[in-house]
Amino acid sequence: FNYDPELDLREEHLLLVSKRLLTTLRESKIKHLSCDNLYLPCNHIRNIARQCLIMSAEEPFGIMGAQIKIKLTLLSPNMTTTITKYLPIIQINSKQKTTFEIEIDLHEDTKVFTLRHFLPKMKMFQQIKERSPLYVSPRCLLIKNVFYKTAEPKRAYVNS
Repeated sequence: FNYDPELDLREEHLLLVSKRLLTTLRESKIKHLSCDNLYLPCNHIRNIARQCLIMSAEEPFGIMGAQIKIKLTLLSPNMTTTITKYLPIIQINSKQKTTFEIEIDLHEDTKVFTLRHFLPKMKMFQQIKERSPLYVSPRCLLIKNVFYKTAEPKRAYVNS
């Protein structure tokens, strides 16, 4: 997506999307991700929210017609495969008909040292491993799919 300086990137919409993303991630830490702390790069949520607004600019209802899905890909405990976790779907405006979806594809940052991957598989270490912090990579992919016409998904990368 090319940024158009005439685009409506109102601070209120940026804050709305950022808050919804943060709330979903906060609520998902223990319930879906089994970690006490989830670390995100500085301004990552704001950069993702900004890209969501850019992607929604050509839509009939703008960002208000969006639903957002967050997918987090983690390295499995054996460090050979990946595990994908889907977080609850975010409806930006529940009173508005949903016309498109943005899927945010986040990945665990495997360059950061955590106990999650280095403690042995012994039962006594299991709880420490499960609750160890999770670090999110500064790079993510956003995929936009529209519901009202047949079109190829549009993609955008965010680097924070």
